[in-house]
Amino acid sequence: MKSLEKYLGNNSRIAETIPNYEYREEQIQMAQMVQKSIEYKKHLLVEAGCGVGKSFSYLIPFILHAQKNKHYRVAISTYTKTLQQQLIEKDIPLLRKALKTDIKAALCVGSENYLCLRKMERTLQNSLLETPQEAEQLRKLNSWIKHSKKGLKFNLDFPVSQNLWSDICRYPDMCHEKKCLFFKRCFYYKAKKRQSKANLLIINHHLLFNDINSGGMILPKYEAIVFDEAQNLEDVASNMLGLRVSYSGIKYLMSRIHKSNSSRCLLSRYRSQIKKDSRTEIIGAVNAVRKAADDFFTQIFNMYKTKSSSYKIEEPGLFENPLSMPLSMLSDILYGVSDRLKDEEASREFKSYAKRCSSTSDELYAILQLKLENYVSYLTIKVRQGRLYCSFNSTPIEPAGLLKKLVFDKFAPIVITSATLTVKEKFDFIKERLGVENPEVSLLHSPYNFREKALMYVPHDIPDPSYDFGNYEKEVEERSSRILEITEGRTFILFTSYQMLSKMAVNLTDRFPDIRFLVHGEEPREKLIKDFKNNPNSVLLGTSTFWQGIDMPGRLLECVIITKLPFAAPNDPINEARIEKIRKRGNNPFLSYQVPTATLQFRQGFGRLIRHRDDFGIIAVLDPRVSTRKYGKYFLQSLPRCQFVKDLGELEEKYTCMTPECKKN
Repeated sequence: MKSLEKYLGNNSRIAETIPNYEYREEQIQMAQMVQKSIEYKKHLLVEAGCGVGKSFSYLIPFILHAQKNKHYRVAISTYTKTLQQQLIEKDIPLLRKALKTDIKAALCVGSENYLCLRKMERTLQNSLLETPQEAEQLRKLNSWIKHSKKGLKFNLDFPVSQNLWSDICRYPDMCHEKKCLFFKRCFYYKAKKRQSKANLLIINHHLLFNDINSGGMILPKYEAIVFDEAQNLEDVASNMLGLRVSYSGIKYLMSRIHKSNSSRCLLSRYRSQIKKDSRTEIIGAVNAVRKAADDFFTQIFNMYKTKSSSYKIEEPGLFENPLSMPLSMLSDILYGVSDRLKDEEASREFKSYAKRCSSTSDELYAILQLKLENYVSYLTIKVRQGRLYCSFNSTPIEPAGLLKKLVFDKFAPIVITSATLTVKEKFDFIKERLGVENPEVSLLHSPYNFREKALMYVPHDIPDPSYDFGNYEKEVEERSSRILEITEGRTFILFTSYQMLSKMAVNLTDRFPDIRFLVHGEEPREKLIKDFKNNPNSVLLGTSTFWQGIDMPGRLLECVIITKLPFAAPNDPINEARIEKIRKRGNNPFLSYQVPTATLQFRQGFGRLIRHRDDFGIIAVLDPRVSTRKYGKYFLQSLPRCQFVKDLGELEEKYTCMTPECKKN
């Protein structure tokens, strides 16, 4: 095996390129494992703790292999856009320079992220706008496209309404492809051209599974896959391989076909091409779908008292289905109109909406009649900022079989990596959940000194939430308050319940008027993260989405409070179905599934604190079960060794001694 020292060692090309380069033995070990997996086409699982530098560890071997095999292509899939952008904007350009290679990489995102020049031109000509704000946004967009090289929505530095972006973005079923007058200038097809010449495709898990679902129709052919940030792979696969029909989705679809006083809907845009009786027929069919949806979902809201929750559909026909028939009828009418239209663009668009209505009808029928084997169907109701959201869903109970068939048996090698893949330093759980058989495995610990840098506060005298939730909740708030008095902000407080989060947010805000509290649900996630970075001494309160994928370097974050062990709700339909399936196999679902799943999430929360070599701070676990229950050892033994402190006085003393101010004195 060729040594990778010359690429990652102290005297390497990369060391010459990066100021203050730090040699990491674990990084070289991982790179060697990846190189071996490429050579033998063997799947690889690597847990690489924070600071190992895993992106270089897999990029370098694949780049070296692609240099020798010009048509070799690997899909590098991430969970977050942040890592996607880091790879494409920072890591790969740096490696090109250091390795003196012209290896090509392409960022791959869903086609709806691209502005369509044809639709933009049509929107400019027809002035299909409904508000002055949209008129201003369109003006800015028209100026922006003259300078934009990629036409991507997330490169905009100003907001664009959902309706306006829907008017001008690329939808696959409405694309004219090579027949389009704008084909040579098309942002999307320029991106496709870059992708076809690239050896490295930088994508996210959602797009990868879309491509796999489509039979490889979205991305260029690739031989190998790297799943980075792979701790969420089972859940992403379940969601992407499942079905979903929502009330808001149906209402939005109908408004795109017909909406009174709207100039942008389908019927308004092609009014002159459609006979009056056809328009009347379409409007009648749209109104029939609207009424059926309003009656149906209002009945559901009344039945379930509009509380945020999910409910498993236990048997076919449990819910009457008043929507599939009117959706199918509307679809047939739209198809009929499309066949009579001479304008190719109009015909294509009517067929697109007809197909969407038909698909929605078929998917709702499949969900409500439990037509998919080994799937769980369920109803979800959410209340966000006073608004109600409702959807019917069907999700694979255990996607391992599908993953094996669609992914692990078709591509080789596949490298699966994350900072959290093991439970008690074993890969058994993740291998079973993902359906990967006989992979090579490697566990590489973080090079950071957690014993010196991390204080673990685990109080024993807090009430058990399983038996005395009310007093537990009060005590968690009290301990959190006392910790905030020590840190004066710079804290994440992580919750498993939005209800508990909301209550504590109100009380803590009253108690600490000089600290800025950023509350999950009050602003978009990315804005909260940005505000935390821009406002020193802030406190961010978040649920599951804030337990992972966030990097706060330096003194921005010096404390993470975990209020409760992150067990999934036992009545969550997916969780319930998985528990039932495991029990039927004769296994203990609590120890074989619930505890390992919670442990991986717990480790993600812990991992928010120490992100760089100089970071330090407090991890406070305010759930006493981590030390009073037998299963608590799974959680604690899965963490790096830290300094345990017994009381808040000791915590304050040791934390103060860690600060730069104390060390100066």
